[in-house]
Amino acid sequence: MLFFLMLVCDFLRLYRKEVVPLPDFLYMGKILEYIQQSGKGKYLCYKTKKLSLDSNDNDTIAYNYDDNPVVQTTKSIFAETDRSRQGVTSLRNLLNNNILPPPIFRYFLDGSRHTYKVDDIAIGKKIFPIVAGQVIVGCCERHDRDTFKKYDIKSKLVLSMPDDFDGDDGRENFCRSFCEGLNAEISKLRFISEKGLKIEKLLLYRTDGQSQDKEKDNYKNRAVAQIQYEMVDEEQLLVAQLCKENKLDDESWLIKDGSLEYNPRFSNLEPAQWNNLRANYQHVVGVSKMFDPELLPDYEGNRLSQTIANLKPFERTKVYRYESAHSGTSFAVWYLRLRGGNQQAQTFRETSFSDIVKCELVLLREGQLIDTDIINVISANLIREAYPVCFGSDTRWANHLYPVFLTESFCKSHYIDSNVILSLF
Repeated sequence: MLFFLMLVCDFLRLYRKEVVPLPDFLYMGKILEYIQQSGKGKYLCYKTKKLSLDSNDNDTIAYNYDDNPVVQTTKSIFAETDRSRQGVTSLRNLLNNNILPPPIFRYFLDGSRHTYKVDDIAIGKKIFPIVAGQVIVGCCERHDRDTFKKYDIKSKLVLSMPDDFDGDDGRENFCRSFCEGLNAEISKLRFISEKGLKIEKLLLYRTDGQSQDKEKDNYKNRAVAQIQYEMVDEEQLLVAQLCKENKLDDESWLIKDGSLEYNPRFSNLEPAQWNNLRANYQHVVGVSKMFDPELLPDYEGNRLSQTIANLKPFERTKVYRYESAHSGTSFAVWYLRLRGGNQQAQTFRETSFSDIVKCELVLLREGQLIDTDIINVISANLIREAYPVCFGSDTRWANHLYPVFLTESFCKSHYIDSNVILSLF
């Protein structure tokens, strides 16, 4: 069919002397063509099979977690003002109050990315993967029970390539210049220009030494990691935007889907810029559906995982101080069971951790304690956000907060079809 269309266009050109442009899709693959030509003979693209690199993992326990477990022989230090030696706190009294105060959470943030292996490229005597990615970070805003809308969304296409591709070691200047030239070339296609598609950023992954994760130390994973770093950076920049516009305060909190434990080594930002972003998290709660139950011991040095698994409906653990070995940042960490003891919750609970979430606050001062009343109000509000449920729409429904589920769905709705992305290469 493709060959037939080209013959028809050639016939019209030659015999009717008409200017008949070829359909745009016959020109797809322009990006790899531009990459090879930009090397002036130094690069060779192999036109290997293109494939998606994403996989879904809906397990509750994060077996391959990034946080650094505290030595189990030590005792955890309380990070809340109530230092009574009790393992758990029940929130039923707050939830049974007939006059409930307005919800404190107004903003909901989620980041997502898709990655694709689009080709292999030979540079010198080595062959490296070329990985493309879609990065989406979105934030939704809720004014009242009837108003849930977009606050902002950041969507970009990025390209992750080996640092050997930058032969002159120009770094930022090289990456910017390359993207400008590439986008100028592909924008000539009507389909590209109409859709406003472009490569926002060229990311370079290291090709020497070893990565932080030796078990997954290969070029493909390094390429994907650069795209992950870009997504995490966009999350932090969006929080900074909210603070700059004075959107967050004691009555307007943000739920960030996932941990707040960012690693400065896993970032594409300048160190000074990254360090300044920590001050924006005073009114941000990180809520993780996947977590390491062995992260902390309790105040007596026992395994906290047993306390977490034995949480009754609407109970939380004590709040403990956790210091990240990656950044030196301290966090207030506790675990909360979201669901009640009704038959449905018990029937569909897959494990003892299925409806428990890990909650985090950033401790901005040395020795800071979070007021226990604030922790209880935050926890009660998180339980309220778990209803209604998204049962049937997401296999992780038991750990989901409904507005976070809506924000995730909103972000995913902005993905460009994978077939379109792959056809560009």
